[in-house]
This record gives sequence, C-alpha cells and structure tokens, in this order.
Amino acid sequence: MPSMEDYTVLRVIGQGSFGRALLVRQESSNQKFAMKEVRLPKSFPDTQNSRREAVLLAKMKHPNIVAFKESFEAEGHLYIVMEYCDGGDLMQKIKQQKGKLLPEDMILNWFIQICLGVNHIHKKRVLHRDIKSKNVFLTQSGKVKLGDFGSARLLSSPMAFAYTYVGTPYYVPPEIWENQPYNNKSDIWSLGCILYELCALKHPFQANSWKNLILKICQGPIHPLPAQYSYKLQCLVKQMLKRSPSQRPSATTLLCRGSLVPLVPKCLPPEIIREYGEQILDETKISEPKKLKKGGGSVIKYSENQTRKQWHREPPETLLSMLKDADLSLAFQTYTIYRPGTEGFLKGPLFEEAASDSVDGDHDSVILDPERFEPRLDEEDTDFEEDDENPDWVSELKKQVGWQGVCDGKLLGGCA
Repeated sequence: MPSMEDYTVLRVIGQGSFGRALLVRQESSNQKFAMKEVRLPKSFPDTQNSRREAVLLAKMKHPNIVAFKESFEAEGHLYIVMEYCDGGDLMQKIKQQKGKLLPEDMILNWFIQICLGVNHIHKKRVLHRDIKSKNVFLTQSGKVKLGDFGSARLLSSPMAFAYTYVGTPYYVPPEIWENQPYNNKSDIWSLGCILYELCALKHPFQANSWKNLILKICQGPIHPLPAQYSYKLQCLVKQMLKRSPSQRPSATTLLCRGSLVPLVPKCLPPEIIREYGEQILDETKISEPKKLKKGGGSVIKYSENQTRKQWHREPPETLLSMLKDADLSLAFQTYTIYRPGTEGFLKGPLFEEAASDSVDGDHDSVILDPERFEPRLDEEDTDFEEDDENPDWVSELKKQVGWQGVCDGKLLGGCA
C-alpha cells in the first residue's frame, strides 16, 4: 500500500481551500511528482465527493491529461499523486510574455493539444467544468496537459445538487449565468477563452463590476485579436464563444476542421503517436449521433429548431446583490456551493490568483454583438448535459445565504 513514507516533500507549489499541492520525490525511483493533499470532510458523503477527483483522474489515460499515479489516505487527508509538469501553467506563461505576442504556430500547437485532452474526457462523458489557463500545464519538452479535475463530473447518474458547479466567473459561459444546464459545449466556451488569452494576452471579457462582466459575457462584443493572427484563427475564437451552446463546435468538430487536421500529427511527438495514435485517431472521428433514451448522462441530439432544456427560474437580482460588494479579482477563483450550515456558501480558489485586469470605464451599458447570436454554418453536434436532480442553483444559493423572499426581477434583463 502506498504511503507518505514512499515520498519526500521538496516544497509547497500551491495552496488553497482544498489543502496543499506539493512537489515530492519518490524514494524508490528518485522521480518527481506533484502531490495534492486534500483535507477530508467528516461526513461520509462529503468524503466520497473529495475522492471523486482521484477516481476520475485514474480513468484518464491520455498524453494531454495530467497522468494519475496513485492515491492514498492518511491522518484525515487524501493524497493524490500525479505527473509533475515542470513548465508551469499557461497563466504563468501568458504573464511572462509581458505583452509580447506568441507566434500563431505555437498557439495552435498548444490549443490542439488542449483540445485533444478535452475531446478525450468528453468521449468518456466527463465534464471538466473548470477549464482555465491556470489548469492547463506545460512540460519543458513542449507537451500541454489538462489538469485539476476537482470540479469534474462523470455523467453516469444524477449528481447531488449540494455540490452544484458555479465555476470561475471569468470563464463561466452565458448559459450558467442564465440558469441553464452545464453541458460539454460549456467546456468549449472556457476553451475558447483560453485560446483568446493565448492570442491577446488578456481576457476576452473585462469589466469594472460583476454586473458588467456578466452582461459582457452574455451579450457583449469580443474585441478582435491582434492583426498578426490569421482570419481562420479569428473565426475559431468567435465560434467557440457563440452565445448559444448548440452553436459552438464540439471538441471533435474542432479537431476535424480542415485547417487543424494536418496540424494534429505535428503536435504529437513520435513516441506519443506510437503509444496513443490509434486511440487519438478514433476519438477525433465524428460518429453518427444516436437518439437515446433520456437518462443520467444520456446523449441527446439537438437541432437548431429544438428548444434546449431550461431550468425553472431566471437568476434574480438577488444574486447580484450578493456579489455587488465583492472584489472583481475574485472572478478568477473557482467556486462551489457548499451544503447549508458550513462556513460560507462559496469555496475559495485552489491556488492564489492574480488580480483582475484593468477596468473598462464606469458606464453600465453593454453593446450587443449580433454576430454572437448567429448560428454557425457547419454541421450540428451531439451534445450531452449535466443531469441534476434539482438544477435550480440560484434558489439553492438563496437558501444557503438566508434570503427569504423570491425576487421576480431578472439578473440579466435582455440577456435571455
């Protein structure tokens, strides 16, 4: 059985509400690993939720997913031992550029690798739900890996609503702010935000208040990428940031685009192609969507004329009232609603985050961008949604912070 005696702690590489991230060396192999130390809750259901990340990570075997080694428990903690990525994360890389734009071929190389990782988890009906540049890791050899599955969900059965995802606000898609279900296309939105950041070295949506940030995410314009980048890259970003989830391409569709197909083999070193080549080729094929009986984790074919599943209530103004005094820099952090009775209803960041970007003025008006509401022109995709027992997270949030009345006002006004 593995234990802490098998490892020597070299240093702390991250700290947050979950516990700590450690750089360790395995005594038997002298190899370095990243170790996540998670404080286990006292209740059994909460402990099972803490173990979920290790279970999901163990199922992911892909060159663009941070590799799981082993996990064990000791003295009230869960320890998850993972591959150590010695090149840092994408957020660090973006900051290191200090305004110097990255070459397009490097951006596309990294983007395709991330997309391959996202495609792999989606093929397994797993939603990551916290894709952001800080959760994408680099190695010195040029590999890019998706990590931090602490918010991920496997869509095999309905989830306990007490742990419903809220997300990292700068990367949260419009459908979440509009109280609609999270699905695989929501991960694609977050992936689009990362691609924009790699090109522009800033977030696609910046604001001086939570209200303006949410309005911009839902209906505001996306500033064009720097002129040095190709028209195809500009279009790729725009399609991933479509307001409607059904209008965003799936990870498979992205990888099958004519402009990206010839680049995929170039993004993978020979040893990876030898080990994973057949798996990657199979995962990047577009299969015929099937109409399946609806249930937890089922696959549902959506057409442009079909109304997507809606949650029961629109987000009330009460939500903004709860956020109005919050520092906008908190929009970089990952949040999860706790069960009632715990210390606060929001779970803090896994790692210390940077302050928010410069603000864009004091005005409240946000210009509508009609292009974001237009349907895309390529083929439809097969979507799958999170299937919650009670998907109305706004009502749950209100209960947990003690709000008694129900406000009939809409959070986003014209955003619906």
